[in-house]
Amino acid sequence: MGAVETIAHPLDQYRSLFENAVEGIYRTTPDGRYLAANPALARIYGYDSPGELIAGLTDIARHLYVNPADRDRFKEQLGTTSVVKAFEAQVYRKDGSVIWISENARAVRDPGGAIVCYEGTVQDITERKLAEDRLRLAAAVFENVGEVIVVTDRDHVVQAVNPAFERMTGFAAEGVVGQRFRILAQEINDADMVRDAWDTAMAGAIWQGELWARRSDGDVFPAAVALTGIADESGQVGSFVMLCRDITRRKQDEERIRYHASHDTLTRLANRHTVLESLKDSILRADRAGTRMALLFLDVNRFKDINDSFGHAAGDELLRQVARRLKGCVRATDIIGRLGGDEFVVALPDLKEHHSALNCVDKILYAFSEPFALDEAREIYCSTSIGVAIYPEDSDTAEGLLTCADAAMYHAKSGGMPYRFYDAEMNRQAVDRINLEIDLRRAVAEGQFRLHYQPKIDSVSGRIVGAEALIRWTHPERGPVSPALFIPVAERAGLVGAIGDWALAEACRQMRAWTEAGLDFGCVSVNLSPAQFHDARLKTKVEQALADNHLPASALELEITETMMATEVDRAITILSDLGQMGVRISIDDFGTGYSSLAYLKLFPVHALKIDRAFVRELPGNSKDGAIVASVVALATNLGFELIAEGVETVAQADYLRTRGVGTMQGFLYSPAIDAESFGRALSGEKSLG
Repeated sequence: MGAVETIAHPLDQYRSLFENAVEGIYRTTPDGRYLAANPALARIYGYDSPGELIAGLTDIARHLYVNPADRDRFKEQLGTTSVVKAFEAQVYRKDGSVIWISENARAVRDPGGAIVCYEGTVQDITERKLAEDRLRLAAAVFENVGEVIVVTDRDHVVQAVNPAFERMTGFAAEGVVGQRFRILAQEINDADMVRDAWDTAMAGAIWQGELWARRSDGDVFPAAVALTGIADESGQVGSFVMLCRDITRRKQDEERIRYHASHDTLTRLANRHTVLESLKDSILRADRAGTRMALLFLDVNRFKDINDSFGHAAGDELLRQVARRLKGCVRATDIIGRLGGDEFVVALPDLKEHHSALNCVDKILYAFSEPFALDEAREIYCSTSIGVAIYPEDSDTAEGLLTCADAAMYHAKSGGMPYRFYDAEMNRQAVDRINLEIDLRRAVAEGQFRLHYQPKIDSVSGRIVGAEALIRWTHPERGPVSPALFIPVAERAGLVGAIGDWALAEACRQMRAWTEAGLDFGCVSVNLSPAQFHDARLKTKVEQALADNHLPASALELEITETMMATEVDRAITILSDLGQMGVRISIDDFGTGYSSLAYLKLFPVHALKIDRAFVRELPGNSKDGAIVASVVALATNLGFELIAEGVETVAQADYLRTRGVGTMQGFLYSPAIDAESFGRALSGEKSLG
């Protein structure tokens, strides 16, 4: 005890050093109690005084060290060598926070060699450890980051490069360190931009931008660059750090995005937006040069029928071939674009005379005279209708020129001509067409349509056995509008599906009214548009219309065209089979006028064929029409189909058809299409037909 008491207090001549030292100084017992501590140690450990520290830290292993095993290592080293130098460990401060310390200590032994106590010094090295961690992290980033890092001195001599530099550029580090900076492709980059980058970095700021960099094989690549200057102890920029990232892929993606934003994906021609922008530029140049420009608006004739008959893949291939042929008809300076669907435009800037536009029209028409190969086994002939508008005579704006050319094309198509030049009358008609579309949309919203019913007559008994529902529209101001006028407009405006859905629901509602009135109407047929036929909800809509009106499926007949069936045959079979299983009758309208193969007839669940009025009109005098009718009758008889002849207008026609086995007829001989009330009176016998 006397020996311990002797060493428990520092010698008086060292007391000032003990009390005022910056480092913590201590003495502890081997079992972990403090015998002495100076104020610096108390401050390091967060205590107000050495006395508070000595009283509070009675078990150094458990109360001080974050990892108690560190105390065991500390004691083991002292027990072996009696000295510990720069022993680093994490310890708790009084408030529970953790710091790093470094200890130098020795074991104090008695004359017999037994350890009496430990004495040593403590430094708080937390900041140093954090700095070391930051350096290790920086080194790890330098080694592993994907971006190129190049460090140069003030004279642009390379001091260091990271591994990403070697991977990205192909240059070995040993080949560039100590050499002047050469990664930038000076012959491509803007010299002023490069100079500005170094000047900005020299001023202590960060320069960011895109420059061209070089690989070891001489190839150049676009790079996103950040360059900054690093100040030395004097505050002057003494070195530079450049970060560099290869943005080749990003540039390619941006180019693809720009391309797809300005081009039609299918044909790779300019799209509508790009065409209009190019037209505006061409008009400005033509205005300055005092020249003309022609705009050709093309429409592929009967494209919809081809698409419906052979499928969308064949239609897409046709459009691609049309685009290629158009490219072969124009100069490199001309503009070709696809506006959408089957509509194309060709702009001819710097036009000297009108006949130059006509020369291009002739080339295009000649290009269309050759068949289009849709696949290895199928070739089709396809024509085009072309409208031509001239700047500045017809319009002095891009949009106006496009409208004029569209109007001319519409007149060429409706008039059965290959091309038309625009005139003022076309503009009036184009405005009428646009107004009609607006009125059609209002008619759909306000329910302005009505159904009329053309009776179907048994050819032997003369009895009404059904009717065909035909849509009629009475315009609030124009009066009755012919379906031949408004149906094509509805198709172009995308309204024909909605109109067809209304007709289906209205026909079923009217059949319920006749049923409740005790009238036997037989079966009412409703025409399906292609938009309805290919609507995935068709079956549901038919079921709903029948259920809402408590009608048997046999009361409804759906008329479709041959071309509708020929589109995606497997899907068409599924659609018709689903409808047939419901009990709904299916008839083929306008039979013999479409593209379909007779082989399809044995695949589709069809109940009736309608002989088109084109084959009835000249009977009985036209022997060819008679032969066609006889063939259709034989075909229907052999396949078990019913036959309906439409467009019957004379007794001679009716007699001819009846004697050849046509069981059902409709036409003006019996009755035009009449309103529902008149048809009801005819069913009840109050009104006679014919």
